Amino acid sequence: MTQGGNEERRRPAPLPELIDDVSADELSELERVDGILRAVPGPPPALPPSLRHPAPPREPVRLWTRRRVAVAVALAAVLSALFFGLGTRVTGGDSFNAKAAIQMDATKNAKGASALIKLGPADASGNRTLRLSVSGLKPLPGGGYYVLWLAKGGDYAATCGTFSVGPGETEAEWTVSYRLGDYDTWVVTARFPNQPRPEDPPWLLKANV
Repeated sequence: MTQGGNEERRRPAPLPELIDDVSADELSELERVDGILRAVPGPPPALPPSLRHPAPPREPVRLWTRRRVAVAVALAAVLSALFFGLGTRVTGGDSFNAKAAIQMDATKNAKGASALIKLGPADASGNRTLRLSVSGLKPLPGGGYYVLWLAKGGDYAATCGTFSVGPGETEAEWTVSYRLGDYDTWVVTARFPNQPRPEDPPWLLKANV
């Protein structure tokens, strides 16, 4: 084999020069097979330099850069706010299903204050949601709180819940299981810090059950 720009294969001698003692038919069959074998392509050429010495792998492309993550988070927040506002407008805002509303009036101990009690329907176990919206009460010192409770015949009977107030209107919500027919008055009183619990605290707001 000679080497140059291309490599050439040396062709073997014809079969009649290589084989004797065969009949004409056998020689014809051997020549047919020899022709098939000669038609098979030779070995592939030498590997090109690009395959013998492949280039180093490229640095992987980062699909989620820090900037893209920040943009995605901001977009999600905008969409969340948009759909929340849309849902509020479609549903009419407040989804509280009030079956009754009771207006509470201020006593001489809390002039200018007012409150509204909304009662939800009772479930099969007798539990119901109670929401109180109150305004005009003064914020109490740290550790102080207000109490909404039920009275019977002018006496303390059952506590519904406690709450604190700030500027403007304050809302508080609880779940209660009392039979309201057992009481006659809704009452709001105050509990001051570092003072003994009074047996008969002053009434600030009141309403008939």
